[in-house]
Amino acid sequence: MLRLFLALLCALSLSLPLLSCKDEKNPVRQYGDTLVHGYQSAQKVEKDANLRQVQRRVYEFRATNERYPADLQELGAFTKAPIDENIYNYDPSTGIVTAK
Repeated sequence: MLRLFLALLCALSLSLPLLSCKDEKNPVRQYGDTLVHGYQSAQKVEKDANLRQVQRRVYEFRATNERYPADLQELGAFTKAPIDENIYNYDPSTGIVTAK
């Protein structure tokens, strides 16, 4: 009986830290949440910066050729840097580039 009690007590003491992971004040969880948030913020900053860069390339093309590029492939050929058309929407009549 004493062994059973000690085994249950040991099992409970080992499982207690696992149960406490659900606590929002858990420093390990807070650290993980901070890392994830930082990573997501960095991805958004990178996406926004890339969009601005592509838009600048459109303006450079227009300044050189006095027209907007017909599509992103033509813009990529002009800048010698391929542009992934699956990431951006492009309107050749206005020269506006947006993220999909």
